[in-house]
Order: sequence, then structure tokens, then C-alpha cells
Amino acid sequence: MTDTALYTVDKALELVKEKCKCEFDSTVEVHINLNLDTKKQDQPIRFTTTLPHGTGKDKKVAVFASQKVPTADIELSESDLDKIEKGELKPKVDFDVVISEPKFMAKIAKVAKILGPAGAMPNPKTGTVTDNVKSAVEQVKKGKIEIRTDPSAPIIHTIIGKRSFETKKLVENFDEVLGSLKQQKPSKAKPDWIKSIFVTTTMGPSVQIDVNTL
Repeated sequence: MTDTALYTVDKALELVKEKCKCEFDSTVEVHINLNLDTKKQDQPIRFTTTLPHGTGKDKKVAVFASQKVPTADIELSESDLDKIEKGELKPKVDFDVVISEPKFMAKIAKVAKILGPAGAMPNPKTGTVTDNVKSAVEQVKKGKIEIRTDPSAPIIHTIIGKRSFETKKLVENFDEVLGSLKQQKPSKAKPDWIKSIFVTTTMGPSVQIDVNTL
């Protein structure tokens, strides 16, 4: 049965933790419905932020770099682009994020149609195209996440940790996401541009947050 009540952030997060019946450590997700027209050039949202307590998930980072990056999970070369094209190396399976020096981007463009839909295509806006690949890898490992509206609708789906996190830490991660989102408010957005926010766990029921309490 769907819970139609509205809750404060801390109470909502307590409830989704309680209601989760999975035997594994479920991911805690946030779904934000926005009152935006993403067909207008200035209204899609895309930015990065670093969660103070991380995501609870180890991200596999692949890099294109001139020098060895010890903290990276995979160091890619030009021959690996063929493996990506053939499906021998798969985004979201073998790696979650690709970070590249700018000079390699022209070569990586050949697999953009594969990396793009998986959210793994390097992009200067998300800090994944940089001369300081080592620092960028460290930021991702610490809990840096990309937040963006869905390509087909003004909805944001993101994660803020694991069910095993203390509620206080989940609240602080949530506050980081919301605070960063508010800083990205499009100039022409309506005052009520955040329509609704739901939190849930993997395979668990969702609980709605009262946006008037934020």
C-alpha cells in the first residue's frame, strides 16, 4: 500500500530504512520532480557535488591519461576503444566513470554513442575532462556524484548512500544534494520549481518529503 503522507527529511529517511526488507545493504535513492521545461536551453539541470559521507558504493574509474594513475581502476589506451565498440569493455559493468585529459577527447568521441547513454562520457562540466586526472579520480572515490535531469523529463534520480548509514549521515548527504540543486536554479524557473521529492531504497516503498519543510 502506498504511503501518501508527507514527512520531514529525517523522518522520511528513517521510514524507508525501516520499510526496506532486503537482505542486502540497499542503496538509498532520491527522486526529485521539477517544474521545469527541459526543452528550453537554460532549464535542464546538470552539475556535480561531493556527498560529505560518500555514496557507500565504490565506483570503478577508468582513465585516459599521459601518466600512470595508481588510484584508477582501469587505465585505458586507444586499443581499448575498439573493445568498448565491440562490447568487450562495458560501461556500468567494467567501469562507472571515464576521466580523460583533454587531448584524448577526439579519440574517445568514436565511442560517445556508447558512453553517453550510460552516463560515462567524459565532460568538462562534470570535471571528468581535466589535466589533473589524479585529483579527479580522488574526488569520485570520495563520493563525487553527477546530478542531472532525465533526458526525457524534468526529473532527477540520484543516490545519497546506503541503508546501513546512520540517518544523520543520510540527512547530511541529502542536504548537500538539495543545497547544490538550489544553487543551480534556472533564472526563469517558477518559485515552486521543486514540485515533489521522494526517497526510497532499492526494491523498497517510497516515502514523500514535505517540500514546505525544506
